[in-house]
Amino acid sequence: MKIRRPSSEFRSSARSSGSRTKSVKPVFSVSWLINSKILVGIAVMCIVLVGFFMCRHWACQSDLFRVCQVLVKGCDRVTEEEILQLSDVTAQDNLLSLDLKSIAMSIEAHPWVHTVEVKKKLPDHLIITIKERTPVALLNSDKMYLLDKQGKIIDELSTKDPVSLPIITGIDPKNIKNHQITKSPNQPIQKALELISMASKGTRTLGVNNISQIDTAKKDTLILYTSDSGIPFHFDTENLSAQFSKAEKVLYQLYRSGVYKKAAKVDLDYGLGQALVSLKH
Repeated sequence: MKIRRPSSEFRSSARSSGSRTKSVKPVFSVSWLINSKILVGIAVMCIVLVGFFMCRHWACQSDLFRVCQVLVKGCDRVTEEEILQLSDVTAQDNLLSLDLKSIAMSIEAHPWVHTVEVKKKLPDHLIITIKERTPVALLNSDKMYLLDKQGKIIDELSTKDPVSLPIITGIDPKNIKNHQITKSPNQPIQKALELISMASKGTRTLGVNNISQIDTAKKDTLILYTSDSGIPFHFDTENLSAQFSKAEKVLYQLYRSGVYKKAAKVDLDYGLGQALVSLKH
């Protein structure tokens, strides 16, 4: 008996059909797998966040982080008691729940405080470091005020302030309100402070100790009076550095020549590189 072989076309068709049958895989939803991973990720994140907030809530309520000590550093004129009162921190406060920025802003309201740094030291210490303002001059107006190098009023001069500072005059009391200087007289004060800053650098003939007063009343002019003999040095408000250098040279020559006590006035804006010294008759 002869067996008839299938034709090549039939075998090709059968192989194609078989191959298609083998390539069919079990039906799984790829999108479902992706969505399930996302859901698992979200669930894990939620668990972590809930755990974090629960731990944070516990820590903010725990006695372990109750403020035990507040260390205040940098006090000289200001007392530690004043800083503690301004901080409003008590032993009942939790260290972790304190708003450091708010505490610093409250302390900076003190007129003598320039900058504040507030840090937490776990588990129960708070460290407050302040930098006080340094008075560099006195402003004589309706009252005597202490000025810092920025030209801001620190406080009124009191009997407990044993200071020997240059005095700035010529500012109308109307321009001082609530211990604040208005913008209009600010420029002459800044110019006067420039002279004081120059005089305070190193050992100079015209050092800061040899400045008793700087008058700003005359427009575009500063009149500096020396401490020992009260000689007025007239400065133009422009190019103060060159004029100050000229003033030191003139003062040196007056000392050296022995006519210092005869000098009545020194004009530093007399001309380029020149100064005019007027002598007493």
